[in-house]
Amino acid sequence: MTRAHPIVLLLAGLLPMGLLQAQTKPAAPAPSAARPDPVAATFKAWDKNGDGQLSLPEFRAGWGQMQAALRVEQALRRQFAALDTNHDGAIDASEYGNLVLIKQAGKAAPPLARFDANGDGKLEFVEYVKLVQALAPPQDAGKGGKK
Repeated sequence: MTRAHPIVLLLAGLLPMGLLQAQTKPAAPAPSAARPDPVAATFKAWDKNGDGQLSLPEFRAGWGQMQAALRVEQALRRQFAALDTNHDGAIDASEYGNLVLIKQAGKAAPPLARFDANGDGKLEFVEYVKLVQALAPPQDAGKGGKK
C-alpha cells in the first residue's frame, strides 16, 4: 500500500495545514524524533475510541474518509491544471483573477498575497488548496466531504 499524500490527509481532516506546510517546505534535516509522523497521526485520527487498536468500523470510516479526500484532491488538481493557462505549475496574478471563487467574491476577494505562503507572487498547488479551503462554501458531508 502506498503512503497517503499529505494533501489527502489535510483534505480528510487528518493533518493540520501547519503540518502540511512544514512537510512541503524545504528545511534543514531535523532529528528523527522531531519529524511529524503522518502514519501515527492518521492512526490516532482513525482510532476514535483511543484504545490503540483499529476496529473494522473505525478502519472503514477512516478509509472512506481518505478515499473521499483522494477524489477531492484529484478534482482540485484538475482544476489547478486548467487554471494554470501558461503551464508553469503555479497560478500567477493574471490567472488568479479567473478563479471562480475570486470572481464570486468580487470586490471582497482577498489578494493573491493572502495565500502566497512563500511570497513568490504565485500560488503553488498547496497554496491553492488553502485558498479553496478558505473561500469555498462547506459541502454537506453526504456529498463527499468538504473541500
